[in-house]
Order: sequence, then structure tokens, then C-alpha cells
Amino acid sequence: MVAYHLPMSLFKRANREPQNYDDPLLDDAAWLGAGEARYNRLVSNHYGSPDTIAAGGDQRIQQADTASALFFYQKAIDVLHSIYVCGFNDTGPSSWSRQPSSRDQTIVDRYLTTLQSVREVRPGAPVNGSVMEVTHRLRTISSKFDSYGLNSSPYKSGLNTLGSIAPNVDVSGVFWS
Repeated sequence: MVAYHLPMSLFKRANREPQNYDDPLLDDAAWLGAGEARYNRLVSNHYGSPDTIAAGGDQRIQQADTASALFFYQKAIDVLHSIYVCGFNDTGPSSWSRQPSSRDQTIVDRYLTTLQSVREVRPGAPVNGSVMEVTHRLRTISSKFDSYGLNSSPYKSGLNTLGSIAPNVDVSGVFWS
């Protein structure tokens, strides 16, 4: 008879209680920083497309890890920007590896919903950098769409909502074309 030995870590991990990602002992900045660190550790498991990265955010939301989810959705918007704006030898929408669709709006909406949640639960969380980056991405995507005669209203609507969620973030110096 052959004996099989399984590492005990498999059993310990399976029986572990869910982690509390809303540690009340952390101030808002440390809380958001811890979420970003988890995002940095986990994001490589979700590379592939804006949708797979956003799915990482969905997983973090299911784990009640709002801080980390914010960065997943931010990165998904960054990848949309890379596809639509930063494509090499861009000859227009036909050259894009992805076509605009309601999937894009879902990603933007999830970012906005998560940002709203962060602002409600942790009002002192330093989200300025995230808001400024997403503002840049949405502005340049909408400008690119306008230049090709495509519907940019979902991205502009996202910008309006972003402004209402974080009105105190000065985005006047954010570059866009």
C-alpha cells in the first residue's frame, strides 16, 4: 500500500476564516494602502483583458475587500485606455483588439460604485491619485471616440459621476487630448 502525504497547509488554508479587510485599527490611508498592496500581489493572476482584471475586482468585492477592488477596476480602465488610445499603429477602430460595448460601461460603473463605497466607509482614504488617473483615462478615451465619430457618452457620463463622487479632487491639471 502506498501512502500519500499531503501538505498540511492545504487543510489550514481551506479551514481558515475569512479575513477582515476593514480593520478598524487602520486609519483610512493605511487601509487603502493595504488594499493596494493586496491588489499588487494578486493582479498578475488576472492579466489578459479588461474583463479578466475587472473579474479580479469582482472577487475582491465578494471577499469584502473594497480597497483592493478599487485598484482592480482602475487597472481595467487603464487597459481600456491602452486598447483605445495607446494602440501601436492605430488606424482607427478597426485596428483595435476590442470594440466598445456595454462591457466597458460595466467596468466603469463598477469602479464608480466601488469609489462611492470607499468614500462612504473611509472618507479620509487618499483616493486622489486613483480619481486623477481614471479621469485622464476616461477623458482621453472619450476624446478618441469623438475623433472617430463613435459614441463617447458612456465615458463622459462616467466622468460626470466621478466628479460628483469626488468633487474635492482637483482634476483641472489632468492631461487629456
